[in-house]
Amino acid sequence: MDYSNASTRRNAILDKLKISGQVFVNELAEFFNVSQETIRRDLTKLEELRHIKKVHGGAVSYQFGFEMEFNQRARLAESEKKAIASKAAKLITPGDSLFIDFGTTTLEFAKQIATINQLTIFTNSPVIANIFHDNTTIKIILIGGEFGTSKMECIGPVALQGIAAFYADYAVIGAGAISPDAGVMDQDLNEAAIARQMIKHSHKCIVLADGHKLNNRATALVADLREVSWLVTTDPDNELKSLAFPPYFKIIVA
Repeated sequence: MDYSNASTRRNAILDKLKISGQVFVNELAEFFNVSQETIRRDLTKLEELRHIKKVHGGAVSYQFGFEMEFNQRARLAESEKKAIASKAAKLITPGDSLFIDFGTTTLEFAKQIATINQLTIFTNSPVIANIFHDNTTIKIILIGGEFGTSKMECIGPVALQGIAAFYADYAVIGAGAISPDAGVMDQDLNEAAIARQMIKHSHKCIVLADGHKLNNRATALVADLREVSWLVTTDPDNELKSLAFPPYFKIIVA
């Protein structure tokens, strides 16, 4: 069969996904005798059409994309994330109001504070909101907007406008990277915008990030270190003291 035609090639990719559940860029390039860049363009187009979900090195069926991606992320530094969430939860008391953005560590944090009464929770994630449904003393405000099914969160201008309608005691956010000189950063531009807006409309900011994200940089700036009240993190390699974080930057080690 002639696979030089993009449509034919993409249909064949979908057929392979039905059989194996996952495809890999290098294997597809070899099978179709095209460049890996051509395959990446094919996968990008198929993702735009919501047929697949791109993952590192390849793609999976769209319906399984979120579950696979989220479970993989959740398993990374899982014990550290739980320790961070437990330590951060100690900063919260009954009656507090919180913005919580969506991430694997903030999800663990939500589980930790779900038994604290009289909280008010603002979140752009129905997954986070659902954590609190058993505690009837907690008020939950779900921020709407463009729904990103790949990560189960609301993003975009409508979500930013929704956040701006409220003010909270704390913004609790995750981070893709934290640089001693650049600040708190994230790889996703939309998620960075959500986090920035939550911080802007909060009295204090709590950043949750495992130690592997320290001394790194990402694409989008979320906050200057002076905007962060506490960073709750881990120090798995005992390198935290050697990092050049400014003395005013408050770090809680889980």
